Amino acid sequence: MNRRQFLSAATVLAVTGAGYAGVKFWPETGFTNPCLSGMPANLLAHPLMQKIWAEIDSSQVWDCHTHLVGTGDSDSGIWFNPKMSSWLHPILKAQKHFYMNGTCADRANVDTSAITRMANLVAEMPTGFKAMLLAFDWFHDEAGKPLKDNSIFYIPNNYAVKIANEHSQYFEWVVSIHPYRSDAVDALEQAKAQGARAIKWLPSGMGIDPASSKCDAFYKKAAELKIPIISHTGRESAVQGGDQSHGNPLRMRRALDNGVRVALAHCASDGYDEDLDNMNKRVKSIDLFTRLMDTPDYQTLVFGEISALTLINHAWAIKPILTRTDWHARLLNGSDYPLPSIFPLINTEQLARLGLLDVDHISFLQELKQYNPLMFDFAVKRLIEFDGVKFSANIFETRKFFDAPA
Repeated sequence: MNRRQFLSAATVLAVTGAGYAGVKFWPETGFTNPCLSGMPANLLAHPLMQKIWAEIDSSQVWDCHTHLVGTGDSDSGIWFNPKMSSWLHPILKAQKHFYMNGTCADRANVDTSAITRMANLVAEMPTGFKAMLLAFDWFHDEAGKPLKDNSIFYIPNNYAVKIANEHSQYFEWVVSIHPYRSDAVDALEQAKAQGARAIKWLPSGMGIDPASSKCDAFYKKAAELKIPIISHTGRESAVQGGDQSHGNPLRMRRALDNGVRVALAHCASDGYDEDLDNMNKRVKSIDLFTRLMDTPDYQTLVFGEISALTLINHAWAIKPILTRTDWHARLLNGSDYPLPSIFPLINTEQLARLGLLDVDHISFLQELKQYNPLMFDFAVKRLIEFDGVKFSANIFETRKFFDAPA
């Protein structure tokens, strides 16, 4: 990166809540992903590699939070807001730079090279491992009309299903449908017929209020089809715009009350929200996540999804989530790829200082990160331990959650 790009990158890190990475947690392996490929023998045979996969059935391991990235240069229909290519919007410009570097995309062939890279990463995982590819709908207004100018990016459903079908040994796919759309129910039925395993929402970035009655028909159909929703909760930093209050975990009660299984992405581990039960007092979003997880009526419906939990601005929440061993049966692992490929965002030395990682594991993890960020993300979470407690193996064997119950 040149100086201008570096300064913009620093701005991005500040905006995402990770700004102190450049001060207290300077990136341990640099700012730029070297995009190395082909894990060397010393990593493949490393004792820690055996340890992270011990007691894990790899055929049941589906990374439930992997983003598709591209520019639309392959007629994929992918769209990025033009502001992300302009230095008049340095934060968005630098974000795009990091996303592209994270996916190791070839500028001359972005869409295809990004998929090739992801497929190669998955191919290095044990047999049966799959990544779940997320589509991403437009921002919509209250009438259900898509608003391009308010959207940051768009990943079509038909592209996600196409890639999943072309590489079925590596990928499953997750549909994204704005519930206010006039065709939302029909689109959901079609997606289910095409093999969609879940629904992806980012409420602030899409203009969705999960507590709105406009969602009811969609919720009823999702419950009927037994297809879960993976919805961002807590503060959203990577996708600007929209109403941050839509990420309040309590706003997902309407879905739960309609019988929809919901995975609350990131366990609401960043930010503050209004406590809708207590005079709208602002509290940590994770406290509201905790309330839902502890609600008896929701024990079979509400789940926590731990993607991004190891990012430097989320890592503080690992201990309170890890030590709730009664939750482990309802936690799901995802990587939030390409975020683990954006090197400043996860710092293993920070995790060691928090007492979560053995310092002797750091060199292995830092080398692994440069070759396979998906494996790195998995390894970090498998090696995290506090007071003798680790994340249970079942948290990583997510397939059972996405195989529709009878």
